Amino acid sequence: MTGRERVLKALKFEAPDRIPIMHCALPAAYYAHDQALVDMFNKKYPHDFGPPVHGIPPKESLPPEYKYGQHYDGWGTLWGNEQEGMHGQVLKVPLGDWGKLKSLKLPPLPSEEDVLRNRDAVKKHKEEYFYFAGPYGLGNLFERLQFLRGYENLMMDFMEKPKEIYELMDMLLDYMLRGTRLVLLLEPDCVAYSDDWGTQVQLIINPREWRHFFKPRYKKLFDMVRGAGAYTHFHSDGMIMEIIPDFMEIGLNILNPQFSCMDLEKLAALTRKRLVILSDIDRQHFLPFGKPAEVRDYTRRVVKTFDAKNGGFIGRGEIAKDVPIENADAMYAAFWE
Repeated sequence: MTGRERVLKALKFEAPDRIPIMHCALPAAYYAHDQALVDMFNKKYPHDFGPPVHGIPPKESLPPEYKYGQHYDGWGTLWGNEQEGMHGQVLKVPLGDWGKLKSLKLPPLPSEEDVLRNRDAVKKHKEEYFYFAGPYGLGNLFERLQFLRGYENLMMDFMEKPKEIYELMDMLLDYMLRGTRLVLLLEPDCVAYSDDWGTQVQLIINPREWRHFFKPRYKKLFDMVRGAGAYTHFHSDGMIMEIIPDFMEIGLNILNPQFSCMDLEKLAALTRKRLVILSDIDRQHFLPFGKPAEVRDYTRRVVKTFDAKNGGFIGRGEIAKDVPIENADAMYAAFWE
């Protein structure tokens, strides 16, 4: 069974020959573990989403939010970072006041001609692997709003509802739709979006406001993707249980939630046979601080809870620099077996 066939089996809630796996490591993890992590990904546990060509990312090629020091991104947001390869913090936003909205310039998107140059490579990729892609330009609406307006300003915008917040959101949505339309030219298997919506205990904003501002906009993105015959994916950290039914209603196929703040039994009951789970093996407790045997036992419990052997599940756990290589190995071993 090829990697693509294995993933498609899981997405159809059918039993694959083994649980499909996806690699996920922060750049800082590569710097901490060096070739040992590369070999684990490429040789010991190759994943089902691409060929075994993982490598240590060059520090000079990191995006601004992951690069040490202070750097502006293509949107005009200034990032500060004291740990190279980990996600930094916003130091200065370009839309601190609405007077600058009309002069906001969005990063250019590639031309259709440039995108289509990749079509043959994607077709070749899909002969063996599942092609999982993000839209060109922007895949996170809520987070980019924070990076443009600043967190406190944005929270007030949701309460006060000035006309400018709708103008900005529609501007970004139009940009995301154009970027999605471009990636769909490549006929991907899945298009992925993300926004971290929860704290450890609840949503960041009232579910009523989420449904007012975000649900209809996400639906437009999902409608475009599904209309082109591709699957939809969404990643969201935090306690988001309240809005998972909303995501299912508007056409989400694959959810990557944060396991460490969820009741996994309730999550499994809510999503079983309705939503594919891309796992997030506990990266607050077990992965960084557990012993390898504890990580393996926990991963096995996750597999059993989600009835993963019968489909509807993809094995994944984010590797950060604080995760011992032995623990990463224990997680993958549990998926592989």
